[in-house]
Order: sequence, then C-alpha cells, then structure tokens
Amino acid sequence: MDIYAEVRKAAATRPSANNPGDPTATREAILKVVDAENPPLRIFFGKAPLDIATTEYESRLATWKEWQPVSVEAHGS
Repeated sequence: MDIYAEVRKAAATRPSANNPGDPTATREAILKVVDAENPPLRIFFGKAPLDIATTEYESRLATWKEWQPVSVEAHGS
C-alpha cells in the first residue's frame, strides 16, 4: 500500500536492515531464558530493540521530568 511508503523507506535506512541477524540463533537464546533460574518477564531479541527502547524511554522520562511540577500540583495539598 502506498500509504506505508514512508515507513518502508525509514525501515530500510535502519542499520538492522542491512544485517537482520540469523533467525536460527534465536533458538539458543530462548532456551537460555527458559532454563534460567530467574528468567526475565520481558526480553529483547536482536541488536536493535534495546537501542530503540532506550531512546524512546529517555524521551519519555525527559517529558515527565519537565512536567513534574504540574504533576505535583495536581496532587493537591
């Protein structure tokens, strides 16, 4: 669909577009999680997701910190 042309274009410029990884490597990674004594509730697989999430959450934290005085005001006395 033409409406997604910009999204496809942006995705093609990501570093992971040139190195999507080896899907068979996921098997061992999943088994490590399953066999872990304390497995994580959430985990990323691949190189890119953590960088993407970190950037997004840093942006969110900055916004929340900027607006913290208003949040405190909303609490009342």
